[in-house]
Amino acid sequence: MLANEFLIIIFVILFLIGAISFLKPSKKMKALSDIRFLASKEGFKIGSTPQLRKKFKNWDARVAIYQIKNTSAYEDLHYIKRDGALELYSPMSLKYDKQFPVIQDQILSLPASILEIIFFKSNIAIVWDEMLGPEELLRMKTAILKICN
Repeated sequence: MLANEFLIIIFVILFLIGAISFLKPSKKMKALSDIRFLASKEGFKIGSTPQLRKKFKNWDARVAIYQIKNTSAYEDLHYIKRDGALELYSPMSLKYDKQFPVIQDQILSLPASILEIIFFKSNIAIVWDEMLGPEELLRMKTAILKICN
């Protein structure tokens, strides 16, 4: 009888240890939490609606959509990364605008971590890989603010 009680006590202790270790966040989740906290302090909104996700062509569950206020004159611009560079997706009529080379140069100066960017009237939505770290987030913000000024 003593052996059975001993086994029950061991199983209960192992169960509690397993439950407690399951609640502890992993290193990846801690890093992601730090990046998202920094992003919110820097003025980014993290996340999206299903309607916004449908507008992005490069979105999948491994990347995130961040939004920041659009203070630029640009709206309704959509750039997608193809062959390592951001290319105009819509509106295609912009390619015939006199300002297109200036806009294109500004977009090409964005960090390579941006997979897709859409300029809306009120905000700019960006798809990027959060796991690239906080330095990349700040580099991305600085480049976007250069476009907005």
